[in-house]
Amino acid sequence: MKLMNALKGAMVALMSSLLVAILFAYTFRVPIPMGGMIGPFGALSTYAMGIGEVLMLVFMAWLFYGVLGGFAVVPLCGAIAGVLIGRKCLGSPNKNKMIVLWSAMTGAVPVLIMSTLDYILGPW
Repeated sequence: MKLMNALKGAMVALMSSLLVAILFAYTFRVPIPMGGMIGPFGALSTYAMGIGEVLMLVFMAWLFYGVLGGFAVVPLCGAIAGVLIGRKCLGSPNKNKMIVLWSAMTGAVPVLIMSTLDYILGPW
């Protein structure tokens, strides 16, 4: 049972990080490797590009940052969240919903950090 909760948490965290990155590209900003920030508050406006181009840029950034370590850290944190919430909500009919909720929030944190990292560290 713990393994299933961990797998649910890992997969939800990983996929939600991509969905949150797409959402951030249209509402805040997302760093694109060797391209700058895209989004309403970035250097490149997503509203001046086509949807396909924005999705491609965000997917490429997600792959780039994933290969640099995100594909190890995000699923691990999601798996931990899945196990902890699965243990806390044992026997509850909302256990799976809570695992999805907390794992999705776990997947959103790295996107938020990458989007605001230049405010913390300075321009990069």
